Amino acid sequence: MNPIGLVIHGPEVIDEGEAEEAIEALKGAGFEVEAALGGITGKTAVIDADLRHVIDISKDLKPSEVVEDFLKRGVDFILLVNHAKTEESGFMFGEGVLRNFIDRGGGAKQNLSFVQLEYSSRIIIRWLLKPEPRDEDIYRRITGVLSGFKEREPSKLKSRYKKDTHSNLVYREIRGVHPGEKIVVDGVVIGMSSRENKNNSVTLVAKEGKLVKIVGGTLIKHNLEKLPPLDLEKEMIKTASVIRRTKPKKIRTDGVSRKGKEKKKACFFYTVEHLFPKLEAMHAEDADIEVAVTIGDDTTSIAGDILKRFGIRMIGITDGDADGLIAGIESGSLEDYKKFLPPDSVIIRLKPERDDIIGKKIKEEIFGDGEEIELSGDVQKQIEDLKHRIFALAEGDIIGVLSSNSPTAKKKNHEISQD
Repeated sequence: MNPIGLVIHGPEVIDEGEAEEAIEALKGAGFEVEAALGGITGKTAVIDADLRHVIDISKDLKPSEVVEDFLKRGVDFILLVNHAKTEESGFMFGEGVLRNFIDRGGGAKQNLSFVQLEYSSRIIIRWLLKPEPRDEDIYRRITGVLSGFKEREPSKLKSRYKKDTHSNLVYREIRGVHPGEKIVVDGVVIGMSSRENKNNSVTLVAKEGKLVKIVGGTLIKHNLEKLPPLDLEKEMIKTASVIRRTKPKKIRTDGVSRKGKEKKKACFFYTVEHLFPKLEAMHAEDADIEVAVTIGDDTTSIAGDILKRFGIRMIGITDGDADGLIAGIESGSLEDYKKFLPPDSVIIRLKPERDDIIGKKIKEEIFGDGEEIELSGDVQKQIEDLKHRIFALAEGDIIGVLSSNSPTAKKKNHEISQD
């Protein structure tokens, strides 16, 4: 019998022990199970829960891409395991995953059985089921094993994307959005739902690959510079108040270091979307990331939270404009970032609206407009030289520095120590 493919999504279902519960229940009932993470936000949760031997986090795939990957390998009964904010947003997420899979041409939907296990309200949604005795039997066995879940009928699949050929504007409706929530595209907070929004939806409007408006919300225009040209029909778009609504029982930093490779590199990140792929690429290249240079408040805090699990130092560039997506960054003060700092790391606080400008200079003048540079010879000295070059580029804009080697943030008077 082919295994069941479990697509695990988000940190909440892992932090709460629900993904592990589902896997153990299915295995206990005699099912062969393959589990893989969809999206990147749950990767640190898998590490913290010590489930890397159970849930595959080696690939950087969206949930719909995990479905496609399973199908290519002959795994055609898929169980999406999720814990959404609400039952409505759970339905919207499951519909979105299936719609993205179909729209991308991942495979004919008649070749797939797709069922959602939604822990927010403990329901099972039967999105697609092949009309074969085997699949009907698997579904009935699953509902028997998970008898505490109520069966719910799926909503009708329909595209929430449309294009106006006259104006060349494209529209993408996002449902299940609460007033005041952040809207995230490719790891970048691009806007916020209006606090007066009462219909739980927003519509993104784009032209020629660039966002121009949010109906039912407001754009954060300076963040749009971080985005590549968008295909609004296929983008994975999230809405949330914070990225990780639950807390891990333990933050695991032991046994995940990749140190020991001969080749050493410094890497540059505008967003965290490329962080895990870069870690995997370095592993394949037999190289270590010795230091990560991160640009932006949210990118720096999220990256720091990840990097400390791998023992990778960080030089973060911030200007105090955190979008509030990270629990623990409430006031935006430099001191708030202490909990996100890996060892031997530093965060540089700049004047308002200067982090992207200085980040561009760093990328052009230090990284040669690329995303990595090799460190040879005395690596520690090269890292210090890198730090000094960054301080020199930012001179005149620096208003504070936070170092993991110092208990408090230093405000700029005449000169700031670069320890």
